[in-house]
Amino acid sequence: MKLNRMHVVAVILGLVGVGAFAPMAFGSPPSGFTPTPLVVADLDHAVDLNSDGVTFKTNRPTDVSVQKVVIDARGYSGWHHHPGIVIVAVKSGRVTVRDENCDKTRYGIGLRNGDVFVESGDEPGKVTSWKGATIYATFVAPSADPPAFRIEDDPPSCA
Repeated sequence: MKLNRMHVVAVILGLVGVGAFAPMAFGSPPSGFTPTPLVVADLDHAVDLNSDGVTFKTNRPTDVSVQKVVIDARGYSGWHHHPGIVIVAVKSGRVTVRDENCDKTRYGIGLRNGDVFVESGDEPGKVTSWKGATIYATFVAPSADPPAFRIEDDPPSCA
């Protein structure tokens, strides 16, 4: 079979087009964002605790993980969300959290919003750091085998 020049050009343009849109179709991977799991454990029963104004309640068994995350200068998490909840403490540096509307909130030691934030829900979010940061994240997620603490998302339309 002989291919003429127009067929070859059409095939090449088609492949380039697929490559250009592949990141959008397959989520947005992190860059300069290195999580190190410190512990993963099973909380094998429901809990309902209320002490000193703090409530912690699960309706079923959960998986718990604590991770240290080092974010390089100009590093980012990629768009994602977490099953359950995650509580994040900023140990050093500053981070910017973008929500599904691309609204930004900055966290770090000495900043107005403080150095702890909580993520929950099914909407995508993205964490970035301009100069680098170290954060510690505690995840409480529905029990799964294997445990799942992060779900990749496509960038929202505002990104």
